[in-house]
Amino acid sequence: MIQFTPFFTNLFSAPVIVSNEFLDHFSSLGILRLSKNYDLDLVCCSIERLFLISGPLSVMHFYGVFMTLIVSSLQRLLMTLLPLMLAATSLQAAADVPVETGWSGHVNVGVGVGQSESNMNASILSIDLGDDTISSIDESPGSEDIVMPAFQFEVAYTLGDSQTQFYLGNQVADFVSFDLETTLETHAGVRQQIAGVGIVDFSFATSSFPTDVWKDPYIAGSPRGDTERTSLGLQLGWSKIMETPVEFEFSAMEIEIDDEESAASLVADGALNAADQRLLKRQGQIYRSTLQYNWEINERHRLVPGIAYLDYDLDGAAMAEDGISLQLKHYYSLNRWRLVSQLFYRDMESDDTNPIYDDSSDMETIGAVFTAFYAEPFGLKNWTANATASYTDGDSNIDFYDSSFGLVSVGMLYRFD
Repeated sequence: MIQFTPFFTNLFSAPVIVSNEFLDHFSSLGILRLSKNYDLDLVCCSIERLFLISGPLSVMHFYGVFMTLIVSSLQRLLMTLLPLMLAATSLQAAADVPVETGWSGHVNVGVGVGQSESNMNASILSIDLGDDTISSIDESPGSEDIVMPAFQFEVAYTLGDSQTQFYLGNQVADFVSFDLETTLETHAGVRQQIAGVGIVDFSFATSSFPTDVWKDPYIAGSPRGDTERTSLGLQLGWSKIMETPVEFEFSAMEIEIDDEESAASLVADGALNAADQRLLKRQGQIYRSTLQYNWEINERHRLVPGIAYLDYDLDGAAMAEDGISLQLKHYYSLNRWRLVSQLFYRDMESDDTNPIYDDSSDMETIGAVFTAFYAEPFGLKNWTANATASYTDGDSNIDFYDSSFGLVSVGMLYRFD
């Protein structure tokens, strides 16, 4: 028997980063054929293959992590379904899982340039995101110019008779929002359509790219060492809920940092004690619940409002936080053009006092994204040119935790089936 912990009081509060509608639009772009796939990824038929994707991981460790995640995930998921059912409407539903058997997918390759400001993140793909040496732990971060590759793919195998899809891929929204905490994940799973119920999706997820954070972010005046940050977890999705366009997604991720030494330098100097240091641990679980629906205004315009809840259940009480996120996406299509715009807002708060700053953290994040797709440039069949401009700004009441990220990228996407 599972004893449920009520969490209606903090249900609606997480960043909305959902990508199904992107793929729905890709079908009309010629990127993915609607008759072949709706939200395409690829088959990873065994846990052993997932290990190859996520790196060295023992079977016992894998089992322990996922048993913990599954129990806590079911608690949150089941308690979330009531308001979800109340939100069902008669708007146009998402596309069905195809009834044709076969392989299909796409790959997008490009490059981006931009600027990053962060005192906590060190690098991704060995590309610096923040300064290794800072002058003070009371100041906002400096800026770092970046040039980085953009790579996104999804491949799927569909069993048409049973409307079952096996998939592997990283999601388009990951690279649009570039949220290091809650996205940039590779998923391997299965999607099943059930008549009268909708499309149910279950997948395992792991970090897409090597990401480093600072071992001890709070060292001033000398270089900080970096260490790898990884994520591993599961995701549950339910789209076309009871034949409506409402979509729900829940994920639970285990965050691990190889060498977590937050505030070790301050303990060595006598500014903090060991109990204070434990409040600053960054490892733990991140839970995300997302609710949205697609409103097709007409053949050219679509609006996708959404609301979500994010719970950082981290080992360090001062780093644990939760909050609400709101988003609004707009899609416009004309001939071979598809334009996607997104605005989002997130407010995250911690209940415990940070022992360094004698205050609890409160972070507000706003962001905007614009992406343009142009199908078959220069007559290239199955190719789509794309360009994205995005900017995210996080403003904390503690200046040290301020952050921002801006990126302009261009790419070419190829569809195959």
